Amino acid sequence: MTSRVKASLFDILTPHLMDAVVLDLFAGTGQLGIEALSRGARHCTFIELDKKVISVTRKNIQSTNMESQSTVVQQNVLTFLNRSTDQAYDLILISPPQYKGLVLSTMEALDGLYQRTKTTIVAIQQSSKEANPSNLSHLELTDIRNYGSTNLLFYRTTAT
Repeated sequence: MTSRVKASLFDILTPHLMDAVVLDLFAGTGQLGIEALSRGARHCTFIELDKKVISVTRKNIQSTNMESQSTVVQQNVLTFLNRSTDQAYDLILISPPQYKGLVLSTMEALDGLYQRTKTTIVAIQQSSKEANPSNLSHLELTDIRNYGSTNLLFYRTTAT
């Protein structure tokens, strides 16, 4: 994610970050979750599959002194989402590798789970060439921002 897109994302999310419980899917080096913590989030769970990348994630968390606010899980995102848990998240960040259909499958998994609160925000970064998730039962698209070849999509839990 470019610094311009990241800055825009967090300008939009900052009012929702204070004391938030965050889930960073496809965490990579942890830049999004760490930024959320630095802006007031209470806790972030980082999910990343790649063993080498997750070691960088851990080092980045350690260098920012945010270990006590962080949980790092080396696991496939869909496997993590499909496990049974009572943990609900206020903010879910999704920034997967592009052109692999991971946004669609991840959003379909999130739509069927109860890891959301009534006010959960899902923020997605994806290529503007990829299809936006639609036909979701419990999550609705509330905003799209375009930054060249990158889109930021924002979903909220629908009223049930």
